[in-house]
Amino acid sequence: MNNFLPRLITGIVYIFVVSGSILYNSKSFILTFSIFSLLAIYESHQLWKKIRLNHPKYNYPIPQFYVIFSMTTLVLVPFFFSDSYNPFPILLIFILIWISDTMSYFFGSYFGKNKMRIKVSPNKTWEGFIGGFLCSLTFSTLSFLYFQEIFPFWKTVSLGILIPIFGLLGDIYQSKIKRMAGVKDSGNILPGHGGIFDRLDSAMGVSYVSLIITLI
Repeated sequence: MNNFLPRLITGIVYIFVVSGSILYNSKSFILTFSIFSLLAIYESHQLWKKIRLNHPKYNYPIPQFYVIFSMTTLVLVPFFFSDSYNPFPILLIFILIWISDTMSYFFGSYFGKNKMRIKVSPNKTWEGFIGGFLCSLTFSTLSFLYFQEIFPFWKTVSLGILIPIFGLLGDIYQSKIKRMAGVKDSGNILPGHGGIFDRLDSAMGVSYVSLIITLI
C-alpha cells in the first residue's frame, strides 16, 4: 500500500510523456524513444553482467540485442503505416498495452484464483489474463466503431487479440532475464515500477506482431 502513490504518479507521468511525445511530432517521438531505448539497453546490459556471474556459460548478449531489435521495430510502426509519420497507430498500440496490463493487474488482484503456473512469474492468474484480454478486445472494437478508424476492422481487432498475448510473452521473457540475474527489477529509475526495461517489457513483446499487422 505504501508503494501505491509513487507507482500511480510515476504511471501517470509515464503515460503523459509517451502519449505526448507520440502526438507532438515525429522528432519528439524519436527523441523520447531513443532515450528509452538507451536506458533499457543499459539496464539489460547490467542484467546480463549479473547473469554471467550466475551462469558463466551465458556469453552472448541476448538481452541487449532483444531490447535493440524490439525498440527499433516499435519505432518503425508509425513510419511504415503511411508515406509520412502517423502517430495514431502507435498510440493505439500503447493504449491497448496499457489497458491490457492495467486490467490484467486489476482482475488478477481481485478475482485471481487459478495460477497460470509460469515459473518465472508465479503470481499471474488466468482470471487476470482473461480480464485484460477481454478489455483489450472490447476497446479495440469500440475504438474502431466510435472513436477513430485507424486500421481496417480486422487489423484493429487482431491487435486487440494479439497484444495481450504477446505482451504476456514479453513480460515472461523479461521476468526470466531478471530471475537469471537474481534481481526483482531491471533498475530503479521509475519509482514503484523499477526500470525502463520493466515498464516497456510488454511493448517489446508486441513490437514485432504490431509491425507485421501494420505492413500487411
